[in-house]
Amino acid sequence: MKQKFPVFAAFLVTALMLWTACTRTSPFGSDLLGDQLADYDFTDTLTIRCTIELEDSLVTSDRISTAPYFLCGDMTDPYFGKTKADIYTLFQPGVPTALESTLRFDSIMLYMRYANAGLYGDSTQPQTIRVERVSDGYSIDPVKVYYSTSSLPVSTTEIGRIDNFLPKPGRLDSLFSTTARGAYIKIRLDDNFGKELMALDSATLADDSLFYTKLRGLKITSTSSGATPGLILPINLNDQNFSRIRLYYTRNDTIHGTFDYFFQGSNKFSNFIHDYGTSAAGQQIGLEANDLLYVQGAQGLKVKIEIPYVDRLENIAVNEADLLLTVNEMLPNDLPALLKPASQLVLSRSVADTAYDFTSDVYNSINALNNYTYFGGAPNKETESSGIVTRYHQNMSDYLQELVDLPAGSDIKKKTVYLNVNLQSRTAMRSILYGPKSTTYPAKLLLKYTRVK
Repeated sequence: MKQKFPVFAAFLVTALMLWTACTRTSPFGSDLLGDQLADYDFTDTLTIRCTIELEDSLVTSDRISTAPYFLCGDMTDPYFGKTKADIYTLFQPGVPTALESTLRFDSIMLYMRYANAGLYGDSTQPQTIRVERVSDGYSIDPVKVYYSTSSLPVSTTEIGRIDNFLPKPGRLDSLFSTTARGAYIKIRLDDNFGKELMALDSATLADDSLFYTKLRGLKITSTSSGATPGLILPINLNDQNFSRIRLYYTRNDTIHGTFDYFFQGSNKFSNFIHDYGTSAAGQQIGLEANDLLYVQGAQGLKVKIEIPYVDRLENIAVNEADLLLTVNEMLPNDLPALLKPASQLVLSRSVADTAYDFTSDVYNSINALNNYTYFGGAPNKETESSGIVTRYHQNMSDYLQELVDLPAGSDIKKKTVYLNVNLQSRTAMRSILYGPKSTTYPAKLLLKYTRVK
């Protein structure tokens, strides 16, 4: 017994220290509880370990034309390095009937709608938008699932280009519809490309597979000429009121006509490329992050959050768990007015080696309200003694109960959650957050619980 007592004593002290930490009171939830405060315990001292990781590749195909827009552009972020987003797309004829051989080609134009939603960066910077054709011998597959890492070689000769395009998403005009109004881009395409389309026979136009093979597909890019921070444009190719290719022709040099090709109904996808170089976020990839956390859309970065000791919280019922993250808005050389914090963060969990899914708290919110209100994850302004801060609250109540109920000593992979920017393939937004060991506003997991006898 004398030999075993020191070990038992050490274990007892450790257990008491852990329980003391777990019952340290905090004002979390106290404003809602009133005289019931004694019925609950609180803690904000649960250990969390954070690691910055690269997001996995994402499905970006839009085979059934449901995507609201596709990201297109480039950015040079002072903390995340360079990001490039390109679009690959097919299109199809509005009417599968060949044009008469006696018609005379006039011109061919590309129209594309864009808007404020999804736009990220500096819209006052002129853009160079290029249209290229997929190289001969290759083609976009009309039914294939493409990922954010997918790309195809393109011809060396552009078939369309506009320089010094200045986006004005607030300027709304009508185009093909007299009632719909929006912002759009207009680019003249190469005459030879138009003549090639005009010469296609009815058999080719009526057979999607044959038409797509001859068409091969287009690549659309937009660049800001290296300016900081650059711009990512959201281009809606599925809006038939604005987005189409229109071929203009004349009959007998006097009668003018048009023939339209639509992107809606055809496969299209986005390709993302990140070059983190020596950026602050890039240097943190794969390492434990204590002071700053980096999350980014467009298949950028996520944060792995481990809660290593959560399975030691035995015999408790989780009443509420809140992952509290504060935005660092005081970084030198950052551009907070242009690079605003991500509008929606979510939490996911690993369900297989390379598969992830939302946590139960996210799904509960979506199922109940068809939005994220119950879960949280949106940036909000809050008042601290030092001033106004931007903060994210994310509900982890159900998921944390699952972790608490794990057998003691469970694999750390089971005690892990991932912080992501929502709708990764449709947003380029990012956030820089204070980490768990920050001396300013440390990341915390706030827990309100009840002891279960």
